[in-house]
Amino acid sequence: MGLFRTRAGAARHCGESGPHGGWANCGMTFSGSNDNAQKTALRREADAWIRLLTSGKATSDDVEALQHWRGQGPAHRAAFEDAKRLWRDFGPAGEMLLQQCRQAPGSNPVDRHAMSRRAFLGGMAVATVAGAAAIAEYPLLGRWAPMSEWGADYRTATGEQRRVRLPGDIVLAMNTQTSVSLLRHAGQVEGLTLLSGEAAIDAQGMAYGRFRVASEHGIVTASLPARFEVRSDEGRTCVTCLSGRIEVRAGDRNWTLLDRQRIDYGDGGLETVRSFDPEIASAWRDGVVVFRQTPLPEAISEINRYRRGRVVLMNRDLERQAVSGRFSIRNMDLVIAQIQQAFSTRVTKLPGDIVLLG
Repeated sequence: MGLFRTRAGAARHCGESGPHGGWANCGMTFSGSNDNAQKTALRREADAWIRLLTSGKATSDDVEALQHWRGQGPAHRAAFEDAKRLWRDFGPAGEMLLQQCRQAPGSNPVDRHAMSRRAFLGGMAVATVAGAAAIAEYPLLGRWAPMSEWGADYRTATGEQRRVRLPGDIVLAMNTQTSVSLLRHAGQVEGLTLLSGEAAIDAQGMAYGRFRVASEHGIVTASLPARFEVRSDEGRTCVTCLSGRIEVRAGDRNWTLLDRQRIDYGDGGLETVRSFDPEIASAWRDGVVVFRQTPLPEAISEINRYRRGRVVLMNRDLERQAVSGRFSIRNMDLVIAQIQQAFSTRVTKLPGDIVLLG
């Protein structure tokens, strides 16, 4: 935790036990400081409060101290509210946990004994803390597959990749967080449904035939031999043709992709055909992620596909930055470290492999 100066002038870590067993006051005086320095310092204090509250050692005295800190002025309250923005990234899982806490028999949100990470501190819904704790203590809440994916024939977990050899000398490569179910007709596999994630089909050894991939809002039909990839993410599907002829149908429109062409579709139908860089598009099949002047929010979204927990961008000024590099999907923390060095940003680690940037 960061160092703070107490009213007596002694430097002490926020959360460090005081001479009477209490916690050090984390207030700070900003005389002579500019606005940016004040905001940065307050944000560090707010983050330190969150780390304390998620430590599992917080007591009602700490709650009272936090309330005193927040009561020092609008800037303090704003800094704490800004730190709690992480809650929006956990939504149902955190809310489910909070509901359990509310209904727990004999639960008391303010106890003189050490409070659990799940508690309502001082009657205040510290949403960020609860969200982090939900992932840390109840990991299944963050990893259960939606009901629509329960019938999947094959599935990969976060950071996992898998290759499956299908009948007819067709190879299915599955990226992280992918679920597929096979389409069968008369006992024969004729395609698959991509329920979520990213799949690559390699059917170069087939001299003839067709292979279908169905996803939300559309269907892809390849004339074999062919190599292609399909990615379904948040209601949008991207189809990439590496070789062969791929017919894409969405709504009342259809298009035939040729080598090195790509198209997206969603509930609005087909979009514009575009070219792509195969080295970037298919890098995941070699176990790497390639960024080339990729906007930082997009890069972080990609990191979160391969890494357990969650990386959250807290500094809006960083949203205009871009990153480049080639990284192993097995070491996404290396990307975080390089982002920290490149942009001189703070990295705050919370339980559940949650990382705050900025």
